[in-house]
Amino acid sequence: MISAWHDLLGNLGIVALFAAALAFGFDWIRQRSDWLQTAIIGTTAGACTCALLLMPITLQPGVIYDLRAVPVALAGFLWSPPAAVIAGVMAAICRVYLGGVGAAPAVFGMLVIVVTSIVGWMMLRGRAPTLRDMVLFGIAAAAASMSGWFATPPEIWQAALPKIGLPGVTLVFVAVVVAGTGMIAERRRRATAWENQVYRAVIDAMPEPISAKDVDGRFIAANPATAELMLASGPAALLGKTDHDFYPLDVASAFRADELSAIKSGKVMLIEQRAKRRDGSEVWLATLKAPLHGSDGTIVGLLTHNRDISELKVLEAQHEEAQRQLADALASMADGLVMFDRRQRLVLCNDRYREIFAKTAHLRVPGTPFADILRASIASGEQAGILPGQEEAWIARTCASLATSGEDIIELSGDRWFHTRVRLTADGGSLSVLSDVTEARRTQRQLSELNQQLAALARIDSLTGLTNRRAFDTALATEFSRSARAGTPLSLMFLDVDHFKIYNDAHGHPAGDGCLRAVARVIGDEMKRPGDLAARYGGEEFVAILPQTDMRGAAALAEMIRQRVRHLAIPNASTPAGIVTVSIGIATREGSASEITGEELVARADKALYAAKAAGRDRVMPSVPRLVNTGADSPTQAAAGGG
Repeated sequence: MISAWHDLLGNLGIVALFAAALAFGFDWIRQRSDWLQTAIIGTTAGACTCALLLMPITLQPGVIYDLRAVPVALAGFLWSPPAAVIAGVMAAICRVYLGGVGAAPAVFGMLVIVVTSIVGWMMLRGRAPTLRDMVLFGIAAAAASMSGWFATPPEIWQAALPKIGLPGVTLVFVAVVVAGTGMIAERRRRATAWENQVYRAVIDAMPEPISAKDVDGRFIAANPATAELMLASGPAALLGKTDHDFYPLDVASAFRADELSAIKSGKVMLIEQRAKRRDGSEVWLATLKAPLHGSDGTIVGLLTHNRDISELKVLEAQHEEAQRQLADALASMADGLVMFDRRQRLVLCNDRYREIFAKTAHLRVPGTPFADILRASIASGEQAGILPGQEEAWIARTCASLATSGEDIIELSGDRWFHTRVRLTADGGSLSVLSDVTEARRTQRQLSELNQQLAALARIDSLTGLTNRRAFDTALATEFSRSARAGTPLSLMFLDVDHFKIYNDAHGHPAGDGCLRAVARVIGDEMKRPGDLAARYGGEEFVAILPQTDMRGAAALAEMIRQRVRHLAIPNASTPAGIVTVSIGIATREGSASEITGEELVARADKALYAAKAAGRDRVMPSVPRLVNTGADSPTQAAAGGG
């Protein structure tokens, strides 16, 4: 009995190895060519069948059985008929090699199993088998496994079947169903994993944010675009967190309310959301929220797709503003109307049309050719914007415009602008409407001028009122080029508030901002010449461009600024003087120093600043040690700035 169990476990182990090999090697096999796939499956099944033939199960003394039918049946049913044929041929050769009186019936039985697997494969018609399919095929394969016995003499199979029939059929059925179901499940798992990988790659490649949250609002999945929107380091940084970790409280609470509404309704929501992020930036989002259902149909989370519509919102606002302006202009004005026949002779017009063209109103009467009206309009100076020598070409183009429907803007003398709309009439003529858009044009120019003013404001540092870093870089390049061309000196002054970070930490940011504004006012007050420019370089650091100023003049100005800052007497316990002080570094491009670049000038001034700080702060330091007469008695005192 123990030997029978050993044999049974051996057979089941071989079948399990066969199923595992095909299941886990599925991806590798699929990468081969069709004929090589068939050869691999067929030979693997054939080898397993031969191994099973060598390990028969002793059901009773003198009664043996094996699971040879299982690999062949599965190869044909789950893969392809050629694979079953290869496995069947190998099994038949192996059985004939083993010999015995049952060899011929065994070969016949193997043929029946091959045919059964092929028929099962054909009935699938290319679809993936279900559990029901596996059960039905397991029954057919189990029955086919007994077919070889009926090829033996009646006295043999009649004696053997009562002993081997039910156990043999049961073993084959169970082995086919279990192994086949396992292989199918592994295929589906791998297919699902591949689909998930593809879906993940697609979602990650999407330029728009896509995410999923649980019912508590915690992120469970997100793509890189979502992380970028949330100013997170990556998708992994979002997992397990909520909007409250990335947005101000009011914004996050509003987002959560929208999520709860979508979960409660159980329907897809399309909404627009205005978000202010923690860095202060704002963004408009077109958001789709869709419930995420679990396997039991309950809502387990929420899918979110965001699209940044900030630019669209800006365009909409601009469009609405332009439409309002145009509507306001047209509401207070009447339109001019004129009709021409198919030969472009005036048929009728209203008084407003004649008022628009007052200089040629006497010609704008029924029967006058349009071309004659245009020539008179040019001659009277009524029409504007026509280049000399282009009069006839302009007349030809304008007459041609009456042949097609369309719109245009025309300019008349006195800076008057009109919007013309041409529509063809049923008889081949045309009807034109002229609307005065002069005010709209002027408003447009005003908007353009306003935009220019806004561009100028973009050059100003909002805290100090001085020029900002970007404008400073541009101005330095301009002044440096001018200095190089004219051979005049150019000085650069770098100024740093001493121990400002300690002051800021001790007194708070509002006090720190006030300190910077006070220092900026001192610097700005001393920049009295039109060409001088003071800027906030960054943080507590300031810079000044001094055209046509040598080192001595720059040092004198720097010393004046240093003294004035001390006179502010802003308390600062972290400095030796007990008040806010500044350190200043100066660099000068002499008129003959053609080899120095703007970057080198900045570097020298910055280096001089750090030298001043290293020397004890609260002092003026030239980039090259030299005698500078600033009211001090020696170079050392001048460099120290009296400190």
